[in-house]
Amino acid sequence: MKKSLILVLIVIFLAVIGAGGWWLMADHKAENKGTQGMGSWFKSKPPQASFIEIKDLVITLQAEENRPRYLLLDIVLVVRGEEQSTQAQAFEPAVRSATVALLNNQPFDEVRSRTFPALHDQLLKRYQDEAKHLGFQTLPFDDIMISKMVFQ
Repeated sequence: MKKSLILVLIVIFLAVIGAGGWWLMADHKAENKGTQGMGSWFKSKPPQASFIEIKDLVITLQAEENRPRYLLLDIVLVVRGEEQSTQAQAFEPAVRSATVALLNNQPFDEVRSRTFPALHDQLLKRYQDEAKHLGFQTLPFDDIMISKMVFQ
């Protein structure tokens, strides 16, 4: 009798421990929105994206009539986290310089006919080259966006 009582208590004890473990690991959507049990405690989420604006890049373009033509460009650097934001802000003069060096004195019609994705890729490539030249292993930002492109 004593042995069977001890055996039943052990089985109940193991069942309670198993149920508690399942409850900790399970996804309780109705009870705890935004959490995923104990498994989420060990997952790190990437920092939310933030943006650094580089405004008013004025670039001189060539025109066939030999009259000055200009491009006003605003670039946005996409960064994640404070460290990357600080590095990207320090890299801003290099972005300005590389943008002007890439586009300055190019034919107006050629620059105007470029698609956004093509210009995006050319700028990003130029920034990567500039970063390597300055001793960076990678760009201090994740991506760029063109927020303004005005031709005159």
